[in-house]
Amino acid sequence: MEKDEIRKILADKDNKILRLEKEVERLKRSYRDGVYGLDWLDVPEAFENDVENKMPIVTAVTELDVKGKEEEPTHLLIEGENYHALTCLNYTHKGNVDLIYIDPPYNTGSDGFRYKDKRILDKHPDGTDVPTDHPLRHSYWLSFMRKRLELSKWLLKEEGLIYVSIDYREAANLELLLNSVFGEANRVNDIAVQMSQLTGLKMKHVAEGNKFPKIKETLFIYAKNAAFAKMQIPKVLKSATGKDGEMEKYLKYYSNIIENPSDPCEKWSVISVKKYIEKNALKIDVRKLKQLNEWKIANAERLIYRTNNDVVKRFAATNPVAPEICEVSSPDGEKYIKWGDKRMLFLSDYLSVYVGDIWYDISTINLNKETFGLPTFTSGQKPIKLIKRCVETIPNKNAIVLDFFAGSGTTGHAVLDQNKADGGKRQFILVTNNEGGIVDKFCLPRMQRALSGYENFAGYGGSLKYYRIGFVGEHSVLNANDKDKLTLAHNATELLAIAENTLECVTKNSHFEIFESKDRYTAIYFKESFDKFDDFSKKVLSLKKPTTVYIFSWENDPFVDEFEDNPNITVKTIPEPILEIYRRIHNL
Repeated sequence: MEKDEIRKILADKDNKILRLEKEVERLKRSYRDGVYGLDWLDVPEAFENDVENKMPIVTAVTELDVKGKEEEPTHLLIEGENYHALTCLNYTHKGNVDLIYIDPPYNTGSDGFRYKDKRILDKHPDGTDVPTDHPLRHSYWLSFMRKRLELSKWLLKEEGLIYVSIDYREAANLELLLNSVFGEANRVNDIAVQMSQLTGLKMKHVAEGNKFPKIKETLFIYAKNAAFAKMQIPKVLKSATGKDGEMEKYLKYYSNIIENPSDPCEKWSVISVKKYIEKNALKIDVRKLKQLNEWKIANAERLIYRTNNDVVKRFAATNPVAPEICEVSSPDGEKYIKWGDKRMLFLSDYLSVYVGDIWYDISTINLNKETFGLPTFTSGQKPIKLIKRCVETIPNKNAIVLDFFAGSGTTGHAVLDQNKADGGKRQFILVTNNEGGIVDKFCLPRMQRALSGYENFAGYGGSLKYYRIGFVGEHSVLNANDKDKLTLAHNATELLAIAENTLECVTKNSHFEIFESKDRYTAIYFKESFDKFDDFSKKVLSLKKPTTVYIFSWENDPFVDEFEDNPNITVKTIPEPILEIYRRIHNL
């Protein structure tokens, strides 16, 4: 029997096994949902056409890269349909992602959510608008979300977390869907996030008594495996009013006093030393604060201590000519004092507390300061503060953070800002299509300016690799022939480089490519003919860092012994392992 016939028989056998596994999973889901759960008309999506006769790959767009210092993280921006990107990432990052944050379409009827219904694609090639009265509105949305959430689950580490923002329109459906995909036992919490204040038109609705104003959204948190999940709950200074995060605006106000110490004391109400002693306040020496991008107590050098009567009495006794203590009220009524050249903030009404399941004042009012001169939009764009707080819950400062509804790129910006705040080396992966030109006009230039600097902002530093999703082959992964396998191997080099986190191409020719990172290499021989293999092996053996070698093979055994005695070299095969991942996804 010919080798090709044997391979075909084995491939057919593998596909039958995968189909049986799919049927078992379908029956399990059907049983679960039949007892209790979420049921909807699962509508086929047009993206399935892309993979019926093709296989997804990533293609580097090097002219759009940002090159930073070698010791700084290299981040990824992938342009394309997120289902296909998640398919590729299931090969490159399966089980390696620490945190996923997504802000999917809210399905409001006016947020631009379109569903490419495969059954009517000839009539609506660009997708069907989904207004609020569409009979399949929720079915479309659930069909859209389920496939992507299932793929994202496989990407998470066992201790990994996923955060999903949503509002009331799909919150109930999303919770049941997340329970189905991740398991109700892995539900960590749902957070109420205050996104705006009761002002303007919202106050008008209150006055007219005809509408409850919408000022909050919901943030669902699920673990890949709650038994292994690792979280650190961030601390904030909390005011007596119960709102967290308010110290920022007070410190911004107070910073003016520091920067303009000549402000006349007569503008402030004067209190006596005795009254000050009676306050017996907690205080902070704000001279120790460092003004970063904004006044944030969590990022400041702090000196917090309790003042008692004896301390103040001793100060008064040793400074008989000390000026009166001056007190000023902020626009919000908080009290600040100036005692000679000492400027202090009363903290008697503030305590350092852990964040609970209500996050206050995560508003979008400062978006224009967060986007480096690019146009802003309040519909759907999330503030950095929200996503930074999510990132803070992951103890690993070298975490991989994924957003596959990246949109304007706020998640990437938040990761960079958090890295600067605590010295972390987190890497972000952003995935977004270019609908409405959002990549070209917003996400990419925002990341370029954030990394490299803009006007008076020096930049966070770091590198960015830009990729686009593409397709190769003439058949689906279930029916891939030898020609398809060769085509995949010839075009999978960037995929393999991402998998090994060796993103800089240093050698490229018609038979092999070599990629490099700070501490290792990836060398790929992708041709079925071995006429250039001697050149390849000599090059590999000359490399001075640990190297992963990929070699084309019709089987899973490379049949190569040139590197077996070298402990710095690990040998793997292509393209079969890639196809194995793709087949499983295709069947599910």
